[in-house]
Amino acid sequence: MAIVFDRSNLNRVVDRTDVLEIIPNQWGLINEMGIFTDRYQSQKTIEIVREFDQQSIAVDRNWDERNSAVGPLTRDSLLLKVPHFPMDDAITPNDIDGIIAVDNVSDAINLETVAGVRLKKMERLRKTHALTLEAARAQLITTGTVYAPTGTLRSGAVATTNYYTEFGVTRTEIPVTLVGATDPRTQFENVLSGIQDGYQSGAIMSGYMVLCSPTFFAALWTNPFVTDAVKYFQQAQSLSILTGRPQAAGLDARYRSLTLWGLTFVEYRGGYRLGGQAGTFVPYIPAGDAYAFPMGTDDLFETYYAPANRFGSVNRTAQGSYWFEYMNEKDDIIEIMTEQNFLNALLHPQAVVRLYLA
Repeated sequence: MAIVFDRSNLNRVVDRTDVLEIIPNQWGLINEMGIFTDRYQSQKTIEIVREFDQQSIAVDRNWDERNSAVGPLTRDSLLLKVPHFPMDDAITPNDIDGIIAVDNVSDAINLETVAGVRLKKMERLRKTHALTLEAARAQLITTGTVYAPTGTLRSGAVATTNYYTEFGVTRTEIPVTLVGATDPRTQFENVLSGIQDGYQSGAIMSGYMVLCSPTFFAALWTNPFVTDAVKYFQQAQSLSILTGRPQAAGLDARYRSLTLWGLTFVEYRGGYRLGGQAGTFVPYIPAGDAYAFPMGTDDLFETYYAPANRFGSVNRTAQGSYWFEYMNEKDDIIEIMTEQNFLNALLHPQAVVRLYLA
């Protein structure tokens, strides 16, 4: 520790510690899982085209009859605008004038620099964009809607794009009883069948994931049928489930998980709190809910990126995010302009099943 003057008595000195930073938890499970396929486009409007096939079974004919024919393919399309998410900041002389760089006490005698301030602002802006992307993807999974809270995608009375509405399908919602003597296996079988029937892409699935709110996951692993099933048939999980700390299935240790009856349940306590510690916490998974979907697919969740609205970017392949910086002619401000332009898509909305505690 460094010795510095006592602020309350300049005739004395004190030992000064490194700066203790209080940083809100940054949850990013959905981004980390890699279930979204990133598509970098060159335009700000996306057309999603669906082609409908139909099954045919040949029937026998007399030898002199004409052959049967398969039915025609049909198509429809959906035009969608890519939302624009700018986030700006600036560096002014006041950010460095007489300001001590105190990230580390060994540097306490050094003054702040433009490069140091830029690095801090860049880190915070990157966190903001990552948080925005995670929140937008969580909204897509839980509601089937595109994140555009200010109404830039509003069409009449519809606030934003809803893929269930646009594709004319209804989400499967299954009440699950996890208290008392009710065996939940039948309800979880309905989850599997709902996903399999809803995911009509011809793709092969590698597994089934269920993102759970803390209340749903707590009810799950304290259910007596779950406890018995794990104890007798899955010895590797038995100790952790009985001690209340299931393993994390290869994910960050913050995420408890349990694999049972063909489903992998993962607890997701993530969310965000705007306005500091006094702000309201908004969970990514609503209390009492869980959302199931197939894994190992590449056409269920997609994110389309559009280029920045600048001469050097238009009509060119987009980047995931943009950073622009300008010094003004008066030499008194450095403008920082960042943006992400993305549209999350749920291409088979009927393959996402909502579970909720009954």
